[in-house]
Amino acid sequence: MNATARPRASIWAYRSLIWNFAQRDLKSRFKGTALGWAWSLVAPLAMLLTYSLVFGVFFHSSAPAFGTGRPGFFPVWLLAGLVPWNFFLIAVTTSMPTLLGNGAMLQKVYFPSFAPILGAVMAILVQTLIEFSLLAIVLAGFGNVGWTWLLFPLWLAPFVVFVTSIALTLSILNIHLRDLAHLTNVALQLLFFLTPIIYQLSVIPTSWHGLPMQALVRLNPMAGYVGALRQLAYDLQVPGPAIWLELVAWAAGAAVLAFFVYRWRGLDIGEAI
Repeated sequence: MNATARPRASIWAYRSLIWNFAQRDLKSRFKGTALGWAWSLVAPLAMLLTYSLVFGVFFHSSAPAFGTGRPGFFPVWLLAGLVPWNFFLIAVTTSMPTLLGNGAMLQKVYFPSFAPILGAVMAILVQTLIEFSLLAIVLAGFGNVGWTWLLFPLWLAPFVVFVTSIALTLSILNIHLRDLAHLTNVALQLLFFLTPIIYQLSVIPTSWHGLPMQALVRLNPMAGYVGALRQLAYDLQVPGPAIWLELVAWAAGAAVLAFFVYRWRGLDIGEAI
C-alpha cells in the first residue's frame, strides 16, 4: 500500500490503540517475577544506593542545602536527578527495538508506527510517576515541601514531549540503520556524565584548555530538565523565564524533528522491516 494512500494518522485518532500497547507493556513488564511491581522501586533504589556509596562516601560529594535552609543530604539530591534521567534512559533504550519487535504485526496489519512507541513511553511514564511519588515522600520526610511543587506538571509536560519525540525519532531511524542502537547506548553513557546528576554544575570549570566547559554542559538538554526539576522540588525555587523557554524550545524542536522523521521514514515501516 503506497504511503500516500495511508489514512491520515493522528495521535488522538489512535489513542485507544496507543493505550492498548501501553497496557500490554505494563502487564508484561514484571510478569512472572516474584516482586512484581515492587521492582519499579527496587531497581532505582539500588542505583541510588550504589551512586550514593561511591560518590557520597568514597568521593565525599556534597549536596546543596535544602530549599528550607536545612543542610543538604546527598542521596536525596541525587535521587532528584536520577528519576528524570532514568525515565529518559529507559524510554529511549526500551523504545528503540519496539518497532522491530512488532515487525510481524506491522507487515500484516496497518497501524501508524508511532502507536507502539507512544504506548511504550506511556508505560514507562506510569512507572516513573511511582518514582516521582517516592521522591516527593522522601522530600516531605525531610520537611522540604513548598508551593513550587505545584509547578511540577508544567515541568513534566515539555519533558514528556521531549523524551517521547527522541524515542520516536531514534526508533524509526533504527529500522534503517541497525547500528544506531549500539551508537545510542554509547552516547547515553557519555551523556550521563555530561549531565549534572552526580555532581553540581559549579564544580565544572568555566574554561578548560580554552573550551567553555560550563557553557557546553548547559547546552545538554537533560542538564536543563534535571536542573529545573531540582530547583522546583529540592531548592523550592522557581526557574527563571529563560529556563522555561529553554525547556519548551527543546521539546518543540524534538517534536518537529520527530514529525519530519516520521513523515520521511515512518509511514511504511512494515516494508522496511
